Amino acid sequence: MTTTQRDEPRRRVLCVIDRAYRGAVEVQFFHPLYGLLDLHGQFEQVDLALRGATVTMAVDEHAYVPSVRLGSTTLDTLPDYRGSVRDLVDAGFEVFVDDSALAALGFGPQDLLPGTVALGPAELAARWPGYDHVWFI
Repeated sequence: MTTTQRDEPRRRVLCVIDRAYRGAVEVQFFHPLYGLLDLHGQFEQVDLALRGATVTMAVDEHAYVPSVRLGSTTLDTLPDYRGSVRDLVDAGFEVFVDDSALAALGFGPQDLLPGTVALGPAELAARWPGYDHVWFI
């Protein structure tokens, strides 16, 4: 029997990223934030929580250039994490940033990219029951 109705409802997913740096050269073609954009259409809602050093991915940094010099070669195809966070916000993701990690690195909510939300660890954890899945990426 063919049907256009889904047998199970689409799910709400919260993705949590704790480790910011996985190797710029190694992930230049695919990184976790880029992959989240692909998941977005498969679920009712996919949101992102940045904790630990990953909070820097949401810091508005105008001087950042995603490139590295290796000997006489400049590799300029590295991931632009801040650009990816902007893309996620534009696609309708809620992006939560752990404010205690932000403060530990010398930043505050005023330093964040537009559309991102600083929350305390307890506030973030209190949101988890609103999701069908919490994934640690």
